[in-house]
Amino acid sequence: MTAVEEQRPNLTWFFFGWSGRLSRVPFALGWAFWLMLLSAALTRILIVPKEDPSFLLWSFVFVGVAIVSTVSSVLLTVKRLHDMNLPVPLIICLFVPAISFFALIVFLVWPGTNGPNQYGELPNRPKD
Repeated sequence: MTAVEEQRPNLTWFFFGWSGRLSRVPFALGWAFWLMLLSAALTRILIVPKEDPSFLLWSFVFVGVAIVSTVSSVLLTVKRLHDMNLPVPLIICLFVPAISFFALIVFLVWPGTNGPNQYGELPNRPKD
């Protein structure tokens, strides 16, 4: 077995790793996962009355998920940029309000590099 075959991706690498490449579908699924969790926590905040003690709990859950999802989304986008063979400083596009929506669409639609590039041999794997 070669080194590329031995290095299997796992969920820790998927959500919080920064090396390697990530193709369009896993990138979209990662973003959808975090949006689903944020939506669920926000829905609980809106349903629970403010006087209920669980309102504070769900508020903290929402803030915690927001922080973790922001870090994870940045790392997912770094790996997506690696797959597209683009420089990582383009991640700034996600933080500019006027272009962030369009940048996300580009990251979801733009195909990755065919074959190996400087960030890894295969997409959806950590770098050797």
